[in-house]
Amino acid sequence: MRFAFLVAISHLRARRQEAGISVITAVSIMGVTVGVTALIMVLAVMEGFEVDLRDKILGSNAHVVVLNQRGEIHDYQEATKATADVDGVVAAAPFIYYQAMVRSEWGTSGVVLKGIDPELSPTVTDVTKNITTGPEGPTTETDEQQDVLDHLSHPPRALAQRLDDTEELPGLLMGQELATGLAVTVGDKVHVINPIGGGTGPMGAPVPRVKAFRVAGLFNSGMYEYDTTWIYMDIRDAQAFLDLDDAVTGIEARVDDLDGVEPISRAVGEALPYPFYVRHWKNLNRSLFAALKLEKIVMGLILGLIVAVASLNIVGTLILIVVTRAREISILRAMGASKGTIRTIFMLQGLIVGLVGTTVGTVLGLLGCKLLEQIQFPLDTDVYYLDTLPVIIQYDSVVVVAIAAVLICFLATLYPASVASSIDPVEGLRYE
Repeated sequence: MRFAFLVAISHLRARRQEAGISVITAVSIMGVTVGVTALIMVLAVMEGFEVDLRDKILGSNAHVVVLNQRGEIHDYQEATKATADVDGVVAAAPFIYYQAMVRSEWGTSGVVLKGIDPELSPTVTDVTKNITTGPEGPTTETDEQQDVLDHLSHPPRALAQRLDDTEELPGLLMGQELATGLAVTVGDKVHVINPIGGGTGPMGAPVPRVKAFRVAGLFNSGMYEYDTTWIYMDIRDAQAFLDLDDAVTGIEARVDDLDGVEPISRAVGEALPYPFYVRHWKNLNRSLFAALKLEKIVMGLILGLIVAVASLNIVGTLILIVVTRAREISILRAMGASKGTIRTIFMLQGLIVGLVGTTVGTVLGLLGCKLLEQIQFPLDTDVYYLDTLPVIIQYDSVVVVAIAAVLICFLATLYPASVASSIDPVEGLRYE
């Protein structure tokens, strides 16, 4: 093996009159390096997007949701306790989910109304952490954010509230983007509309129900879809507005293991049998995360073609070496070198190119990821839901990329090595 390795190194370091071989070898190494570097950096960025998107979705939504096939849940206190007592469940809270409309003096928008428990809901979702503005202005401390939620049903007078507006109204939380679209701020009065909540009119058509609320705070979840369509209100105010008496839409829960949510959700289903049924974050967002996974795989395959192209350079380099070194190969065969030794020499040449290119590419890819983390590459928030480029390095993916690159380079050596080993020493030396 040492003999084969030394010969392989000597072939890669071509003589002066064969300098073109060294250039092609360098190009092959550069091709592998560029492919591995690009693949590592792109996969790290895509992983960052996926993880950040998952965190934002799960910050506004629960890990596990319990619903009732018959509609609303009336004995929700018992169902909430039964859910919270399941092993793996960290916390559980009731919620109300309903589609409505919000109208201000300057506009109207369709919204998703979510009734929450000010005490229990913050243990399940990030509703408290997402609050950015309260009656006294921006909220920077956790205590200020929680205080906004604690007084959601009876918000205090806001600094921006008009002097002549002294009406006592229940409060609601509104996304910053929605507030911008409606041209309102904390302290302003808005009207929430239930399109069919007012019963039936004289002609049998549904009559909407309208109730005034006061904007008690603004939140920013980082998801444009939520910030433009969601509003939160105290669960008791939601029950009164929607005429639900003492019923809720469902129970939401947080688990201690995101990846192990399936067995926990099954345990919740066993604790709450029919007519209850359980959904978890993976099947609620199956299409989205399946699309992200497919996108990552396709992007990996596309960028992997760079390495494949580099492997073609390796094939060309080795074939060129076989042609130019046919005499030397014949001499080695005549001196007793076996076909296996010749084959090993050319396989080692391709492996050396692959190992050098993969090693350099891996180092540059990791350094590039670290650099992107440091400079925090800015993004257009009008297009993306993030303000900086997210980068998360998954070292198992890096290992897979490195192994795949070396394997591709090795496979590229099989044909040239087979050609070299099949050279007949008699034919190679006949005209020398």
